[in-house]
Amino acid sequence: MDDPLLTIEARPTTMMGRAHQWVRSRRIMLSGILALLEVVAFIVWRPSAILLATLAVVVLVLCVALATRIGPGIVRDLLWIGAIAQGIVVIIPLVVGLSLVAGLLVAVVLIVGLVAVAARWRV
Repeated sequence: MDDPLLTIEARPTTMMGRAHQWVRSRRIMLSGILALLEVVAFIVWRPSAILLATLAVVVLVLCVALATRIGPGIVRDLLWIGAIAQGIVVIIPLVVGLSLVAGLLVAVVLIVGLVAVAARWRV
């Protein structure tokens, strides 16, 4: 009976237990929705990007710190949802910024290469 493949998890019977199971099974989706709402709010209200990024990092650190210190439950799941959403909000601009820098570098290298080839053909 110690075989983990034979373990069947019973559905929670309390309303709080069902809410916890629902939130836990939809953490990534809820994090994505929260991050999307934050991005839309940023686009609409145009706050300072540096201030918003700093606030997102602070909230991310606080959520992770609190989520790792409390026991399992709906509050912990909500903290992880907040942490994942803030991580998305922080990471996406970095990736886009790095991809723009990488794209610009590739464009500069291609232009220099084309100029070098054109200059060589001209001689």
